Amino acid sequence: MGVFLDIEDLLVRSLDLDFHELTWKVGNTSIDVLDYSFEVLRSESPSGPFDVLTVPFEDRYVFIDNVLQVAHRWRKYYYLLRVTQKASGETKDFGPVAKEPDPDIIARELRRHMNLLFREFAGRRNWILAARTFGARCECWNPVLQKRSRSGCFLCFDTGFVRGYLSPIETWVQIDPSAKGDQHTNVGKIQPVNTTARLGYYPQVKPGDLIIEPENRRWKVVTVSQTEQSRALVHQEIQIHEVPLRDIEFRVPLNLDIALKDLWLSPSRNFSNPQSLEAFENEEIPNIAALYPTTYPRQR
Repeated sequence: MGVFLDIEDLLVRSLDLDFHELTWKVGNTSIDVLDYSFEVLRSESPSGPFDVLTVPFEDRYVFIDNVLQVAHRWRKYYYLLRVTQKASGETKDFGPVAKEPDPDIIARELRRHMNLLFREFAGRRNWILAARTFGARCECWNPVLQKRSRSGCFLCFDTGFVRGYLSPIETWVQIDPSAKGDQHTNVGKIQPVNTTARLGYYPQVKPGDLIIEPENRRWKVVTVSQTEQSRALVHQEIQIHEVPLRDIEFRVPLNLDIALKDLWLSPSRNFSNPQSLEAFENEEIPNIAALYPTTYPRQR
């Protein structure tokens, strides 16, 4: 049968540290709203996994999330609204949304240009895993000292929280070349690698997140600088540190739905020189604009 109820104006607003207010509206319809139930889900990442916050409820259009942890400065909550048709049990998710400024028309155009730049010219396909900042504590966590009691934990990957990282988000990132050098310390020679990278507005990264390249080079986000238009995020400049091969972050699994050999990892137009109509017809992705809705979230 399907879910034929449309949700509009799904927003997160709050002027209080203790709660977030999630509100929504039902679009004009002749369907009986009581035939549907609602659930609210929450995550730290727009890709999930999402935790269910409520039992199914009916005919209510506001939810107050008053179970917030505000100790982590860079933590961000994303909400999904799940609509279920009672008769068939079919569901449809709306969102995710977060407490952030709405982009104006200038910000939307800047975002579009940035996404086009990284996807079509300057970027490469990467995967970003957001680090967990709340949830079930790992067994290596010492509640008295408020820190991990050992390193190299396979359960939390040295984050202090079980499973360590959230679901991967596929995006396009431009990573600058990094200098090579040795540093001699009291414990021996080390070879740190640091560089800078940049990406569009999605996904929003924070210090501690993990970036994985197709060649399995892994980077930890150190600092993030943002470009904004009317407080709406447009562009991100980040400083990253390459994870040494023996560190526990290389144990974090990355399970893809498609084999790497079937993915194009760099902009395809950078590998062709279309000087004739025949060359254009042989392009790998002739209708590249058709891919945008599947990669980037729909803008309100």
